[in-house]
Parts: sequence; C-alpha cells; structure tokens
Amino acid sequence: MASQTNTKYYDEIVNYYDSCEIDYKMLWRLDRCLAMHYGYWDETTKGVSDALIRENQILAERAQIKKEHRVLDAGCGVGGSSIWLGKNIGCETLGITLSAEQVKTCKKNAEQAGTSALNAFEVRDYTDTGLDEASFDVVWAIESVCHATHKEDFVKEAFRVLKPGGKLIIADFWASHHQLKGEDQRIMQEWVAGWSVGSLEHVDNFRGYLKTNGFVELDYENATDHVRPSAERLHKYAKWTLWGAKILEVLRIRNKAQHGNVIAVHRAKLALDRGLWNYGIICAQKPLV
Repeated sequence: MASQTNTKYYDEIVNYYDSCEIDYKMLWRLDRCLAMHYGYWDETTKGVSDALIRENQILAERAQIKKEHRVLDAGCGVGGSSIWLGKNIGCETLGITLSAEQVKTCKKNAEQAGTSALNAFEVRDYTDTGLDEASFDVVWAIESVCHATHKEDFVKEAFRVLKPGGKLIIADFWASHHQLKGEDQRIMQEWVAGWSVGSLEHVDNFRGYLKTNGFVELDYENATDHVRPSAERLHKYAKWTLWGAKILEVLRIRNKAQHGNVIAVHRAKLALDRGLWNYGIICAQKPLV
C-alpha cells in the first residue's frame, strides 16, 4: 500500500484517473477497448481501437506469455490488458492500481467480458505490493512506471515478485535528455504534471536500474514512431478544446485535473516535436539462478 510519505502524490494520481476517465471515454474508446495507453500503430492498424489492442499483442509476444503463466498487471487502469490476456491467452492475472474506483470498474469489466475467473484486481502500490516473493511469471506495465516517484523502487519490487526466469515487460515514456532548461523544461513539466507524473526517467538510467538489481535485458525498442499518430490525434483534440476547457474549469464544470489533462495532451505533442521524449518497450528477465 502507499507509504505515508507518498500519500499526497498517490492521491493526486488517483484523482487524475478517477476524474479524467470521462475524457478517455469520449476520446479514446475506453468503454470499448478498456485501454488508457497510447497504443501501437503499424501496418496492421487502421485506427485507434486497432492500435490500443495491438499494443497488448506486441507486449504479450515480446514477453512470450503463455496460458500457464501468472501475470502481474502493474498499474492496470480499468483492466483492459488483464482482460485481453485472459480472453486471448487464457492466463491468470492480478491487476493492481492505487484507485479503489478503478478496481470496481475492472471487476465489472471482467465480469462483462466473461474473464472474472482469470482476472483478479486489488488496490496495491506496485513499488511495495505486499505480495509473495517469486509468485509471478511476468510483470506487465503499460505507461504506469512513469508515475513512480523513484523508478528503481518499481524495478526492485518487480524483481522480488518474479519467479526465477520470469520476465518484466514495460512500455512507457522516457526522457530524451538528462537535463532541460528554459522553454523545453516548461513544456515538459506542463505535460507530465497534467498527467500527475512527477518526472520521466531517462531510459539509460532505467536500464541501469535493471542491471544493478539483477535483471538481464532481453530487448529494447524505441517505439516512438509507433505512438506518434496517437500523440498527433490527441493534440488536435486539445487544440480544438483548450480555451473551452479553461472556461469550463472557471465555471467549475470541469475540475483542475480534467483541465490539466487537456493541457497535457497538447504539450505532449509539442515536447515530442522538440525531441524531449521517446516511447520505448523494454523486456528484461530475472535469471534462473
């Protein structure tokens, strides 16, 4: 569970996701795809829905997930990836999130999908899960590790709960520079703050955490071009609604977190065009001995 020192920050994350679920429903096919990530665009995808599902396929293939595996979905959102794994691979999953409301939604979604027997959901902190050591074959995280205050804490906990030979699969946003200043720093901070993210980690640092804590890196893909269509699409939505969203915030029709979300998707594309971040998929393994 959340430590006392992180309670305020964790509350901000929960408030963001609980408040902005309506935005994901309106703009990102949430009720149909159950996905709160950018997706993965390639020659097989024709639209947002395809891209959202394709990202699940890509990660499952990279981690070589099988029916007999047990998967920890770290930062499970509304349960989309867990449910996809249950329906398409038939493996058992435990989805964890800081939001009690998301857990309720996850359980409802799994029931509607007919995967409740395979998908469990609980409120837990993925940096301190309280779960048994060596109890999972795969730790899965899509665009959730970015929220960790100290990303290495996530790495340590993932290593602890993985069985020997288990795999860690991550798709997330990474900083392209170790330090920023001026306009670059402002744009980047307005982006991540709008999504209740403290800061992005440089991928070189994160890969260093993997090595230091015992993981063997199997694969890394800079997948930035595969998420660019999502960044562009969301940026268009934000440009159309930015001033209207501000008025709605002033009128208290939308709250601060919801307005911050509009700013974030606008700034994310600006930051991308400046080369301030990239999107990468990492697969690593806990050694057998």
